Amino acid sequence: MRGAGDDLAYVIYTSGSTGRPKGAMVHRAGMNNHLQAKVDDLTLTDSDVLVQNAALTFDISVWQMVAALMEGGRTTVYGDDTALDPIGLFTRAHHDGATILEVVPSLLRATLDAWDTLDNAARTPHTTTAAPALPHLRTLVVTGETLPPDLCTRWFTRYPHIDIINAYGPTECSDDVTHAHLTVGSPGSRTRVPIGRVVRNTRLYVLDPSLRPVPVGARGELFVGGTGVGRGYLDDPAKTAAVFVPDPFSTTQGARMYATGDVVRYLPDGELEFLGRRDHQVKIRGQRIELGEIEHTLREQPGVTDAVVLDRPHPSGTTALVGYVTGTAQPEQARAALARTLPEAMVPSVVVSLDAMPITPNGKIDRAALPAPDLTTRRAPHREPRTLDERLLAELFAEVLGVERVGLDDDFFALGGHSLLATQLIARIRSDFDVQLPLRTLFETPVLEPLAAEITTLVAAGARDGDHSVGVEELLAEIEHLSDEETDALLSDSSGRL
Repeated sequence: MRGAGDDLAYVIYTSGSTGRPKGAMVHRAGMNNHLQAKVDDLTLTDSDVLVQNAALTFDISVWQMVAALMEGGRTTVYGDDTALDPIGLFTRAHHDGATILEVVPSLLRATLDAWDTLDNAARTPHTTTAAPALPHLRTLVVTGETLPPDLCTRWFTRYPHIDIINAYGPTECSDDVTHAHLTVGSPGSRTRVPIGRVVRNTRLYVLDPSLRPVPVGARGELFVGGTGVGRGYLDDPAKTAAVFVPDPFSTTQGARMYATGDVVRYLPDGELEFLGRRDHQVKIRGQRIELGEIEHTLREQPGVTDAVVLDRPHPSGTTALVGYVTGTAQPEQARAALARTLPEAMVPSVVVSLDAMPITPNGKIDRAALPAPDLTTRRAPHREPRTLDERLLAELFAEVLGVERVGLDDDFFALGGHSLLATQLIARIRSDFDVQLPLRTLFETPVLEPLAAEITTLVAAGARDGDHSVGVEELLAEIEHLSDEETDALLSDSSGRL
């Protein structure tokens, strides 16, 4: 009994970025098209040995199981004990004569780090490395996460003869929709690794919020059309209708395209570059922030091997950014470097150093498992305020920042303060102390004890605030009157003291 192209091939549950599983329905035509795309782009033959190391709940397991068999090749199946072992996976692939192996970037980084550690411990050059020779492996397929350029460089340093395919695609569209073919010279001049060109019988659109195509180089959301677009989510018509929308560019009646939620841009050479997720955008003090941009900048810092940035609730009632890094970099140094290159709103309140990123059973970074730091711990040893002005100012610090207590050596910005909270604090100081304290003073003197001394001096000099109605609007105007160079210098000085 033959099945039709629109018949259901399989359902794979994906949590995506929401954490709530959705059953993505893939039809036979989409599955077959993706399998043939892998055969074509990897030039599979009857001599290939393809490793099936993905969990069956991961969509890439489908092509890993079937693609080689379509051409008369072999599939070698690994259990979780081998598949999730950074060293064991490549060692087993070496012994099995694998020609095609697919991994996620997190596991590839763990593998390269382990080989480096073993090499350094044995004090042996790469000619007698702990890494297996892999004489039969001709292609390493990398998928599932953003591929950092440094991983390509490190891989090609060890294996200049083994190409990389950077594969990208959503489960909802029968798996991969683009392939980027990388060789030893490919990533050298790039700050991001491209996700490549469209696979067979697939259409890609980079669109603005009004679903209009954007020019080359401009950012837009990626929409996928063509054979691979799936049937939607099982028993969830509302979610299906939200992201599987009519394709206005297709001549086929009833054609739909899938809204990936991924922000990309076309490069001049026709390849696509992945920039981040729409749902990894957050608003910090009214500014829309791309967490991927901060992660990208963190990864460029010396000693940082990987980075993730999340938004976390701050005790003050605002949202704070938290950076997580692996490698040898000191967290405060990494944060200070960001403060010198990024706008103040994009600098994480704290950077946390981890031995390794937590990963999901599929080998991707598990963002939900990243530890929540105590955003009130980055402070000096506590010294109790002594004078009346110090005690009153400490109470204002605590109230505005949402912390329990503030000492003489605590820094307003180190406790989570920022420009908008600074305006609130200054407004309270002017009202409660009846003194005209310039906003600039808080940026220049953010520590409680010397700031209280400034206030005491102004009170003694009779610098009274004749208008208690001065509010946030007027204080924000003070910021606007500062030049860009003055504002950047003040914020940089404040960040440097953290």
